[in-house]
Amino acid sequence: MYFVKSNFATISFLVIIVLAAGLFRFAGFSSPHGMTWDEEFYVQMGEDLTKNPLNYNCRYFVGVFERLNLDTPEYLHEPLFKHPPLFSYLLSFVFRTGGATYEAASLVPIFFGLVLVFLSFALGSFLFNKNTGLAAAFLAAIDPINWACSEKIWMETTLAAFMWIAVYFVIRAAIGKKYLFYYLAGAASGFAILTKYPGFLVFPIGFTIVALEDRRAFRSPHFWMWPLIAALMFLPWIIWNCLVYGGQIIAKVPALHEVKPHIVILSAAAIAAMVVIAKTIKTPRARFALALAALLFVFSRQYVMDGIANMFNAAYVPPSGWKPGMFQSEPWTFYFRRMIELSPFYLFAFAGILFLAKKGSREKFLIIPALWSLLFFSVWGSYQSRYVLFASIALLVLAARTVLWCWEKIGEKSGSGPVKTSLRLCLAAIVLLALLRTAGIDMATVIGNDFLHF
Repeated sequence: MYFVKSNFATISFLVIIVLAAGLFRFAGFSSPHGMTWDEEFYVQMGEDLTKNPLNYNCRYFVGVFERLNLDTPEYLHEPLFKHPPLFSYLLSFVFRTGGATYEAASLVPIFFGLVLVFLSFALGSFLFNKNTGLAAAFLAAIDPINWACSEKIWMETTLAAFMWIAVYFVIRAAIGKKYLFYYLAGAASGFAILTKYPGFLVFPIGFTIVALEDRRAFRSPHFWMWPLIAALMFLPWIIWNCLVYGGQIIAKVPALHEVKPHIVILSAAAIAAMVVIAKTIKTPRARFALALAALLFVFSRQYVMDGIANMFNAAYVPPSGWKPGMFQSEPWTFYFRRMIELSPFYLFAFAGILFLAKKGSREKFLIIPALWSLLFFSVWGSYQSRYVLFASIALLVLAARTVLWCWEKIGEKSGSGPVKTSLRLCLAAIVLLALLRTAGIDMATVIGNDFLHF
């Protein structure tokens, strides 16, 4: 059912959502709060790069750490900072036009956080319809993960935005067989991996999508331009590292970045196994049983069940704060519990995996990226909510799709009598409670912006 029928109404609603999201994010950044070390690093490096475009390190902080009697991370002493440089260069660009201030620096994460809101609309609209797109944009605007990452001078919104632009173009190419989209995917992928190394996840995600939707694309030279363009864009960073570290680069760089090759291998093996199993299962009931078994395996964990109980507790606020490593001892199911505690809409998303993951359905274009990201970071460890911002966007679009699907099914199955009205009122009440719960988390934690770990 289409609630918004005209393009003018659609654009108007979308503009209101984006503008309101921007105002709230600026308000969050403007509230009195402490700055995390990451933010201090990025701002200082952005300022240094305005003076010398090749001065990409944070050695300035060695003396600061020593004066505060803090353990000095090894990467502070290095001639190059451990992450690829795009985010810091974006800060430098902003500083050249608006001065090197924290307020100017905040423009970059806030901008890309709003890009994620728009991308949620684009994904929902392309895969389903305009109403799903608008609902997805609204959920992305109020989502605590996107909101929190947008008002911190962190690179997570920049990374997630470029990753989703790349995946979106891959989806467009795979569905429409319009292979020129792979060139755009290549450029976006290059920007993603130049922001942060997890940007490389776009390749296993994209290859999985193409393998399921359009295997003939593997024989097209246009398809292979996607990784080639990204590789050419990443090449200067590789050359820079080689010039700085010389023959030590093979040992030095992986150690600095804590590279864990087994994480990629385990994630790839798990996703491949799921794809093979899903492809070999022919009946809808068997596929439903497989999805149910997988979700029960996760949600039957006592740790996750406690999170569901916390979600229903209006007085509960998920922990956040400044304590180093405050989530290091959590189990591998951390993100599943954390997401549903932050917003009940993630529970809608996981339910959508169960009921909407049918053969030939477009929901798989959301489920695949979400599973890849959640699996990768769950196995990686070092749990922080900001690491799954990319996955959260897929799940929020899926949540919007699930809510509207339920609304439509109620209309189809219950006729036009009081039963239909009652069921839709119940669904509306549940959605309203989910909105109030999410807004409560935003107001209690996110808008204050006073945390490092959340």
